[in-house]
Amino acid sequence: MDQQVLRTLKGFGSSKITIVEWETPLLRRLGYPLASNRDFIFLVPDNQLRKANDIATASGLKLAKDDDLPASYVSEVAKQGFRYVYGEPMNRFILVPLSWAGIERDELTAITTTDRSLPCTIWTVPLPAICAAYLRIITRESRQSRVRLIAEGDLANIIAYSMLDMSYEVDYMDDEAVGIWEGTEDEAVLAKRAEKAKKAALEMEDALNDIRGWNFRTNEDWTRDTLIQLVSAKIDYEQLPSNQA
Repeated sequence: MDQQVLRTLKGFGSSKITIVEWETPLLRRLGYPLASNRDFIFLVPDNQLRKANDIATASGLKLAKDDDLPASYVSEVAKQGFRYVYGEPMNRFILVPLSWAGIERDELTAITTTDRSLPCTIWTVPLPAICAAYLRIITRESRQSRVRLIAEGDLANIIAYSMLDMSYEVDYMDDEAVGIWEGTEDEAVLAKRAEKAKKAALEMEDALNDIRGWNFRTNEDWTRDTLIQLVSAKIDYEQLPSNQA
């Protein structure tokens, strides 16, 4: 781990700053294969954000300028919190106010790890609260908003890689390639595809049953129905509510 990042995390630990994995670290833990392992994004309680910024800059992290790295993460595009760069080539370290995601402290869970190199506790959010947070971000934006488009993609990946077996997609593409190469629909390929479709249907039903059992805040039960519709492909992400009348 980069020494500037390590010093920053150590400072957070010494000052009892609460940091919550978000975006890239969260997607990486949930199994999304394209998530960067060099960018760090954390939610921080609003009343600790200024202190966390002081620690980060004192530890050598440089506040990013607009031309250092183009904004690509949803929190960057939304211009939330503090954005830093470190290392060569440049990587991101971002601190985002916890209130922006609408996550409450009592929803946080400490990550259990055997990695003794981490100098502070890193917190995470259970899957139901993660999905609810992303739905909040999506629905308060306009449909043309870049923040919304990135958040839609993040939520789709969170659902796919935490609740569904994405290897089916790769296997299906391999079967298609065999059929095209041989110029025929081989019976073995068709049987294998049918078996995978059956397993995928059972897996989806398990995911839907999990969502039906999730608990949400009293005024956010609508999120359960929305997630069920998304997972069962009854609606597209583009059809989610927006801030437009």
